[in-house]
Amino acid sequence: MDVHRASQLVAEGADYQGLAVRVRAGGLYRVRHGAYSTTLPRDAVERHRGLVDGTWPLFGGGSVLSHASAGIEYGLPVPEPDLLRVQLTRPSGGHGRVGPCVHVHYAPLSEAEIVEINGRPVTSLERTAADLSRCAFYDRSVSVLDAALYLGASADEIRRVLGSQRRWHGVPVARRALAFADGRAESVGESISRVQIVRSGLPMPELQYAVFSASGRWLARIDFAWPAFRVIGEFDGRVKYRGSAESVADVVMAEKAREQAIQGAGWTVVRWGWRDLQGQGDFVARLRRALIAGGLR
Repeated sequence: MDVHRASQLVAEGADYQGLAVRVRAGGLYRVRHGAYSTTLPRDAVERHRGLVDGTWPLFGGGSVLSHASAGIEYGLPVPEPDLLRVQLTRPSGGHGRVGPCVHVHYAPLSEAEIVEINGRPVTSLERTAADLSRCAFYDRSVSVLDAALYLGASADEIRRVLGSQRRWHGVPVARRALAFADGRAESVGESISRVQIVRSGLPMPELQYAVFSASGRWLARIDFAWPAFRVIGEFDGRVKYRGSAESVADVVMAEKAREQAIQGAGWTVVRWGWRDLQGQGDFVARLRRALIAGGLR
């Protein structure tokens, strides 16, 4: 988004009343008080980026983008409600405060925990992952840490950051999540699935497992696998069927052929999606039945 402060637009010849008229007419988008854009945000992430652009000129020196605002810079999973305010950390002075557009955290930051992205100071990937994981429930904490490790974050450095925050709220949950985290997970849905699978008492699956035919031909890379029981599990949240009816039909047929090939190689396939993870289905029970049929005791 191309964001401009109102003062800049007025200096270029606009007037404050005219800005309000343009907003009502739909020719201008109000990012926040005193900041506007000529383009509408496509999603919550772009809206948050615009909010950062419109708010950053108001920040004092020493401010560092952190938490959700840093998370989107790295592509970490951030819930939409956390994107309603710009989040920043200041290393000293005062207590945290929450306003209509800004959430200010006051906390120590080492030099190693600050990097520069697009000309602005941002908490490092490891510090950001630690901060976000402290502020989330366990399953979401796992999803943040899975994603951070997938992006190349150092587990040792995250552990060090959490050690320096040992008296802070949420650290015990974040530490447990870090011990469970696995950088091979490729989506939030896969991370939450793994938490629910293990929490239910089922054995830990192997992740991103390569399946081959009896003749040794590669068939697929699978989200979850229990090779000892010849059971695989797949979370369907990443698949989107778009395009013409013909292209959608091609995708569906390819998926069907892929699954038939996997089953032909002697595997039982269990699929689930977001509805299951939200308690509207019981994929764990289906997995348990498949594993028992495969020899689980």
